[in-house]
Amino acid sequence: MKDLCSRLMRYGAIYHVRLWSVLLVMSLSLIGCATAGYDHLAAGERHDIHRVEAYLNGLSSIQAQFAQDGPAQQQGDGRFFYVPGRFEMVYDVPHATRAVARDGHLILRNDDNGAVTHLSLKRNPMGLLLRHPISFDKDVQVTQVARGEESLQISLAEANDPSQGLLTLQFSDVRGRLSLIGIQGVDGRHHHFGLSLFDVQENQPLDESHFIPPA
Repeated sequence: MKDLCSRLMRYGAIYHVRLWSVLLVMSLSLIGCATAGYDHLAAGERHDIHRVEAYLNGLSSIQAQFAQDGPAQQQGDGRFFYVPGRFEMVYDVPHATRAVARDGHLILRNDDNGAVTHLSLKRNPMGLLLRHPISFDKDVQVTQVARGEESLQISLAEANDPSQGLLTLQFSDVRGRLSLIGIQGVDGRHHHFGLSLFDVQENQPLDESHFIPPA
């Protein structure tokens, strides 16, 4: 639990892992010439960004299973819970661990040994997930919009300090309906992380206890 990336770099994309990785690297290489917001993008890309903003801001909750991929010693899975401005991850594998992100921090507790770790997300791309309402203009750079067959992804960075990393949100896009299925990123040291979601349920009641930081 030395830092957030050592926790998350093992996550894999839900599909097309190699393609997404290439696109992430391409997006990171473009950060230096990107501008705040998304006015520099084509009209169709701006339309997709508005769709994503509307989808995320229309959510009251997400709950899903998550899977992470990587070397054998780094594989794992568990449950993911999200409400605007907060999320919880409960690892079942490889170790019983609970993580809660809110108020600019991620707090993790290893249930095996009771160790608690506090990490700041203020200079980490994962911190973009804690914003509410979510808006991809002003202090956020949209560095790339990529469409696939029934899929959409957008890549984001902090406009005032893009070197801190890149966050990529991946969506299924079936008959015009978006659903979050993956989160990937690159931090300021070019460490990759990713999260794949499946069995996604949206807008179901979630108990507030999910988002109480572990102690």
